[in-house]
Amino acid sequence: MHFKPKDIRGLTFRRRLFGYRAGDVKDFMRHVVEDYETYQVKESEIVVCQDEIVQLKQIIQTQEETNKTLNNTIQQLNKENERLQVFEAEIQELEKMKELAQKTADVVQTEAKLLLEEAKQQKDKLIQEAEAIKMNQLLNLQIELGELVNEKDQLNHQLASKKTEYFELELQYEDMVATKDRVSKEAQVLKQEFLSLRSKLIQKYAEGLDEFIEENQLLNQPTTDESTSNVIKLTSKRIG
Repeated sequence: MHFKPKDIRGLTFRRRLFGYRAGDVKDFMRHVVEDYETYQVKESEIVVCQDEIVQLKQIIQTQEETNKTLNNTIQQLNKENERLQVFEAEIQELEKMKELAQKTADVVQTEAKLLLEEAKQQKDKLIQEAEAIKMNQLLNLQIELGELVNEKDQLNHQLASKKTEYFELELQYEDMVATKDRVSKEAQVLKQEFLSLRSKLIQKYAEGLDEFIEENQLLNQPTTDESTSNVIKLTSKRIG
C-alpha cells in the first residue's frame, strides 16, 4: 500500500490554470480516505475472524479427542460388565455347591444317628470307632462348608467392589456425555456467529466497493469543453 489515510488527508496539489476544481478534488480525496479507512477496519475484522476460525478448529479437535475418550470408556464399561456377569455366574455356582454341601451334611448327620443307634447294640469299642469316623467326616464337611462360605463372602465383597467401580464409571460417562453436548452446542453457536459476521463483512465490503465504482464513474464522465478536457489530462499526468 503506497498511502495511508493520514497521508491522503495531508496531500496537496500545485495549482495551474484551468486545473481541477478544488471542491471536486477535495471531495474525491475525502472519499478515497473514507475508503482506505473502511478497508483498514475490514482488514482488522478479517484478522479477528481468522483468529476465531483457529479457535473453532481447536474446539473441534478437542471435541474429537473427547469422543475418542468416551468410546474407550464405553469399551472398558462393556468389559467390566462382562466380568461382573462372570462373577455372578460363579456366585450362583457357589450357592449351588453350598446347598449340595448342606444336603450332604444333613444326610451324613442322619446316617450318623442311625449308626449311633446301631452302635449302641454293639460293643463299646465299635461304638467309639464309629462315632470317631462319623465325627471326622462331619468335621471335614464343616471345614469344607466354612471354606465355601469364606469364598462366597470374598466373592460377594469383590462383586460389591466391582459394582461400585461400575457405578462410578457410569457417573463419569454421564459427565463426559454432558460435556460433549455442551461443547457441541457452544461450537454450533460460535459457528453461527462466525457465519453471520462473515456475511455482514462481505455485504459491507460489496456495498463500499459499489459506491467507490459509482463515484469513479461520475468523476470519469467526459465534459463538453475540449480545451478544458485537454488541460485536465495534462494536469492529471503531472499529478501522476
